[in-house]
Amino acid sequence: MGTIKDLVDLVTQLSTSIADRKVAAELREVQNLALTLQSEQAALHEANIALREERQELKDKIRSLEHRIQELSATATGPSGVPTCPNCSTVGRPFYMRPVPTDFVEIMNATHECPKCKYNTRVKT
Repeated sequence: MGTIKDLVDLVTQLSTSIADRKVAAELREVQNLALTLQSEQAALHEANIALREERQELKDKIRSLEHRIQELSATATGPSGVPTCPNCSTVGRPFYMRPVPTDFVEIMNATHECPKCKYNTRVKT
């Protein structure tokens, strides 16, 4: 950005010292283009900063949502060791899952199933 300012200053100095009006007009046009370039670069820089801030905010939101997903998907177990369904359970009322028949554990890749929403989970024993 400093280089562009130096360029603008040099062109300004040259345009005032040159007697030929045609060259001076062309140098003014170059100067105007350099000023336009400088303002566009500043606008892009501001947009870049705004996008970086938005990106960081989105990363923070993703982290909090992933944390919330882990909290919700963590298989909670009831008093008897039976897991509760993360979809159907509420804060005041857990909805317990039923065990999958042993013949279907490998096929379903789950040890328990919710009878209401059919959510499957594998509980480590």
